[in-house]
Amino acid sequence: MQGDLQNKVQEVLDRAVEHGTECGCQAALFINGELVVNAYAGHTDWTRTKKVDENTIFPIYSTGKAPSSTVLHRLVEKGIISYDTRVGDVWPEFACNGKEDIRVWHVLAYRCGLFDIPQLEKPELDADWDYMLMRMAQAKPAYPPGFKQQYHAWTYGWLTGGIACKVLGNNDYAEVFRKEVGEPAGMDRFFYGIDTEAEQNAATLVSSLAGSNYGQNLVDQMNNPLYRRCCNPSTCAMSNALSIAKHYAALDTGKLLKRETMDNVSKSWRGDDDPMPLTAGRWALFGLGYVLSGPTENVGQIFGHGGVGGSEGLLDKKRHYAIAFTRNVFADPNVLTKFYAAIDFKNRDWPDTSEVPQQS
Repeated sequence: MQGDLQNKVQEVLDRAVEHGTECGCQAALFINGELVVNAYAGHTDWTRTKKVDENTIFPIYSTGKAPSSTVLHRLVEKGIISYDTRVGDVWPEFACNGKEDIRVWHVLAYRCGLFDIPQLEKPELDADWDYMLMRMAQAKPAYPPGFKQQYHAWTYGWLTGGIACKVLGNNDYAEVFRKEVGEPAGMDRFFYGIDTEAEQNAATLVSSLAGSNYGQNLVDQMNNPLYRRCCNPSTCAMSNALSIAKHYAALDTGKLLKRETMDNVSKSWRGDDDPMPLTAGRWALFGLGYVLSGPTENVGQIFGHGGVGGSEGLLDKKRHYAIAFTRNVFADPNVLTKFYAAIDFKNRDWPDTSEVPQQS
């Protein structure tokens, strides 16, 4: 069966590249902690001069949010912080402008009202970690803590990362991540800011052969070395599919979090009186840092996070499937559908490509 799954997925990827709907892509699947699919196809850009291999790094955007959430869960398990800790107690500059009572769980559950992107003097300042932490500390929330659950497309990584750095007294978030999550999970090709060596085998984001301009601004941004090398867990993560899948496999096997923690963070943390509608076609239901999916009777059975353009990682707790997909072209969302059909995976129901910053 396992060899059959590998062959089926490899065929899906090969055909997508052959038909031009994908330039380069990877897919990985662990079942019960065992790697059963490690497929890849295509090239790092449309020149087709360099082939994608299992170690090729892809920009994965918000797929990087989930591992950043896991960092905070690890710190809670260690007793270094609690979900009910006031953020301002560990990050004193944060306790102003209506943020004085924001708790760690408000941030993780997307219920802190800090989804607005700060207005910057220069656009490239959003690649400056220290500057953006300062701006988040100064920010004013759009509503009182806990009022409603709303996706924080760009700001989430500065918030989660800032909390972790402040509580540990270490402002190098990439190092914090490696120690708390990356190394224990074996995520050797996952980066919040790639180095020169990793960049030698990194895919370039490209537009589709069909000529679509969808996402062109993000394509241009993520091909800029400034953003590839900066630290923003919300939008600038880079990884191969194997490392993303290793994160979820480590969650599934207990290497990263205890089972009771897993059950707590993968349940809905949306308030019963939340005025935000559960609109179809958008990420609207969250646990503590993870998008929830799955069958209606057990929506937290499947959780994870996707990124604009089609990368994603997730875990099915019941079937013990840890899954990841990466790609470098804004193109056909049906490739993901075909990948999931090949491994007989269902109930993943968040959108393939929608990740637009949401304003109030």
